[in-house]
Amino acid sequence: MTESGGQRRRILVINPNTSDHITAMLADEAKRIAGERADIRAVTAPFGSPSLECRTELVIAAHAVLEALAANTDCDSAIVGAFGDPGLDAAQEIAPMPVFGLGRSGLRAAGAGGRRFAIVTVGTAMRASIERAAQDAGMADALVALRFIEGSVLALAGGRHAFLDALVDVANACVTQHGAEAVLFGGAPFAGIERDIGARVTAPVLDGLTCAVHDALAAVPGAAHVPRTGKATTKAMKQTSLELAQLIQSSLDRTNSSK
Repeated sequence: MTESGGQRRRILVINPNTSDHITAMLADEAKRIAGERADIRAVTAPFGSPSLECRTELVIAAHAVLEALAANTDCDSAIVGAFGDPGLDAAQEIAPMPVFGLGRSGLRAAGAGGRRFAIVTVGTAMRASIERAAQDAGMADALVALRFIEGSVLALAGGRHAFLDALVDVANACVTQHGAEAVLFGGAPFAGIERDIGARVTAPVLDGLTCAVHDALAAVPGAAHVPRTGKATTKAMKQTSLELAQLIQSSLDRTNSSK
């Protein structure tokens, strides 16, 4: 219960990769941010890759995100816990609650008010996807630098402190060389990075999870929870859970009834 006596909201955090360690990182940081305002339920993708570092892995992860969402429709809002936002648009289409993503929430917060910003992340194969995401979010003109650090997602998640000096150097370079007025660190392993390096960077430091949790806390909670029954859908779906098939059918029914 909240201090006012109301029901605490429930925020679902979906880790789109299969690393339980990264799920734990996301859960711990989301709980720290939310405090007494919400309960955090963090779940790991039921299949896919332990890290998402190319578009192909993002496509696979999108299905996993939808499966995790369909299994947790009793939550009030949901967060896709990867900077590439796998499955975000589809989740927003079918979910009975607001859904946010680390990438889109982070981009909008970083570029709020016309602020110029830089992105620091890992995985150069994601460059085109990140640039496209900035364009789709209406932040392409505000993005003044996109920098990649050496290393992998799993290495960063396994020992972030070994990377801190490099992160500080590249963040400050974005400020001095490109005029960035904020630096957005992209990816689940950067959750809570401001506490580690914020005092050493000459511009505000943001990360996608923090931005997404604040969006989820500010959102109007979902009102319509899809019942998990044995009722068949109007069409059979192979290699798809009954819960996801029902969630899709419910979305189609709502769309068709509004026409």
